[in-house]
Amino acid sequence: MPNLNQHSDDLRLDPWLKQPENRVSVPDDAELACLQEINLGGVDIIPEALFFRRHDGQDELWAAGLRHGAPGKPRDVQLASAYKQGRVAWASSQGTRSTGAEILFRALTAARHGHVWPEDFLEGPLITEATHCQILGELQAEIDRNTREAGAQAGTEIIELARRLGLRPEPAGRSPSAWYANCPGKSHRLMISSNSNQFGCGYCRVKGGAAELEALAQERKQINSPTCNVSDDRTGSGGKSRARDPMAVQKERDLFERLRGIRNVPYSE
Repeated sequence: MPNLNQHSDDLRLDPWLKQPENRVSVPDDAELACLQEINLGGVDIIPEALFFRRHDGQDELWAAGLRHGAPGKPRDVQLASAYKQGRVAWASSQGTRSTGAEILFRALTAARHGHVWPEDFLEGPLITEATHCQILGELQAEIDRNTREAGAQAGTEIIELARRLGLRPEPAGRSPSAWYANCPGKSHRLMISSNSNQFGCGYCRVKGGAAELEALAQERKQINSPTCNVSDDRTGSGGKSRARDPMAVQKERDLFERLRGIRNVPYSE
């Protein structure tokens, strides 16, 4: 099956620069691979410079998010005002420097799909405009194919549950079984695997199956509601609000804490 995240075993990625050792200045011996514009999920479009470094049998790709007026200025000026810069991908050296840069660029672009996507090519001595366009076209074709195949798994238990909970699940395009859905009560998305009926949220550090997703949604809905409205036929109280059972509240809180106790999620297919 096609999978957007198929890589060689020794490839390593840090697309969001979460590892402190990668959040450092671009080395002087790293050469420009390409300059492109990237779409930050509809929030903004900014220039990004990608640099390639071959060192001791290892290829590295470095990224720097630039200010809008930075392109055309000297390299040191561009990097001095960069929003963020660091090492985002690395692997054993393969082929020419251009080939190595293309391999890492493809892996980085695939890893950032759904959050950041190249919008336009500006320049590039190592990654040419034709190669840039070809790689994006191949990745988009994989995404489209995976999205179509995901439709066959739209009726699985956890996808149906996500719909009932109003989480608006949709194919992620990363693989035929990868789905996005709204994280209950939050403004970000979580990942769902329709193959394994599992979900995971790296932001909230929670994961589990359908039962855990439903419990999480209920907890998010009720944790800040000390009272609930119930009707006559259930309580005989004339439809008035009554305090929730403290034991039930504590049970829900305990379950939520167990869910949060699953650390180091990073969820993947």
